[in-house]
Amino acid sequence: MTMKSWTLILAMAVLSQAAEIARNLRPRSELFPRAPVPQGPGHIVVTEPAAPVDMRGFCGQRKFDSSRIVGGVEAVPHEFPWQVAVTIDGEGFCGGTLISPDWVMTAAYCVDGARQLSLLLGAHDRTVAEASQLTIETTEYATHPNWNPSTLANDIALIRLPTPVTFTPEIAPLCIAPSTEPDHVGDTLLVSGWGKTADGAFQSISPILMKVTAPGITTAECAASYGDIITDNILCIDTTGGHGSCNGDSGGPLSFDNNGVYNQVGIVSFGSSAGCTRGLPAGFTRVSSYAEWITLVTGLVI
Repeated sequence: MTMKSWTLILAMAVLSQAAEIARNLRPRSELFPRAPVPQGPGHIVVTEPAAPVDMRGFCGQRKFDSSRIVGGVEAVPHEFPWQVAVTIDGEGFCGGTLISPDWVMTAAYCVDGARQLSLLLGAHDRTVAEASQLTIETTEYATHPNWNPSTLANDIALIRLPTPVTFTPEIAPLCIAPSTEPDHVGDTLLVSGWGKTADGAFQSISPILMKVTAPGITTAECAASYGDIITDNILCIDTTGGHGSCNGDSGGPLSFDNNGVYNQVGIVSFGSSAGCTRGLPAGFTRVSSYAEWITLVTGLVI
């Protein structure tokens, strides 16, 4: 056999392995099938840095203290005032995070190709018309320029609000982890969202905001389940015991309590195709890896 043949066989093996790893990943979104449109009608093209916006000293403050989420518990109503419910084209559902008066952060997988986004802020029970709720319609968003839907690499997007929101006790921003944020291996991290609370085709997303805590794990531990797709731009948590994110949580926040001020360290991205309760790691976009891009687009001082 010639060297060229061996090279071809090796290349095919590598591609096959990559395809198998990709099949083992499942986005944590609840999206109906839709034709992919890499740049939808509202896709923002960033041509110059945005004007500075400083939320430090105000962001990340839970207004109500409390002593997908699978294996989690109901959040205290409005304890996470930055939580946003994102409905895509009237059908799909994801989470998001309010990070400034003008911007919501979510996963690129959620909005890629979307034509209309409906954002629900200030909600605890999505099925009840709470006085605190605010619904905003928008078509403008920016996905990361290196977003790869095949591998879920750089799974981050920013949604621009048509007018600035007024902060209230139930609507307030979450702090963004800076580029110097630690890796949080072994730290207790918090996931919040309206995702499914159990596996199953007929299991619907939760009407009530849920929360769960889980420890961060190393890149190597996560790669043991998913292979080379796991890079330093991804943060994973241990979901042993069925505690973690599930479908419908995608785009929502993974946060860390930094002495009473919450930083968003991750964006819910993916889990195992075997299911949410199998105890395999859940993957998140590592926010600190994208601090510079977030500032470029939004002007947010991080």
